[in-house]
Amino acid sequence: MEKSVLAVLGVGNDLMMDDGIGVHIVRALSQEPARPDVELIEAGNAILAGLDAVTPGADVLVIDAADGGQELGSVYRFGLDDIDSRRGVSLHEAAIPEAFAIARLGGSRFGKVTVLGVEPAVVNVGTELSPTLKEKLPAILAVVQREISRLLAE
Repeated sequence: MEKSVLAVLGVGNDLMMDDGIGVHIVRALSQEPARPDVELIEAGNAILAGLDAVTPGADVLVIDAADGGQELGSVYRFGLDDIDSRRGVSLHEAAIPEAFAIARLGGSRFGKVTVLGVEPAVVNVGTELSPTLKEKLPAILAVVQREISRLLAE
């Protein structure tokens, strides 16, 4: 059986502090030894361009800032259908489900899509994460790595 590919898509504006958490996580993952079954894609605000870089049929793990009202740095896991029922989850105008729908209309094919949202502490002009998320980054990365392993094992 051929191993599947998992695309890890870091979403967010890295010029707006914690809004860029997805990009910061993909950058941190890129410092680790490369895995042939994982594609790391720094999409930033260009979600559609990021989706264009995904290997056809690959499963996708989207990492983004998400306002879920929990403790700062909390990590939420949900699917595309869950986002529609949780208005206000994404901090971006270009919602993740719509981006996938547009990409599919354009002929892109994806496997299973999972979203990890991270509760931001500060969304303001700046290129660094807030001190709160900087401190919690190792724990957040551990959650992301466990999710990658879980998705690859499915």
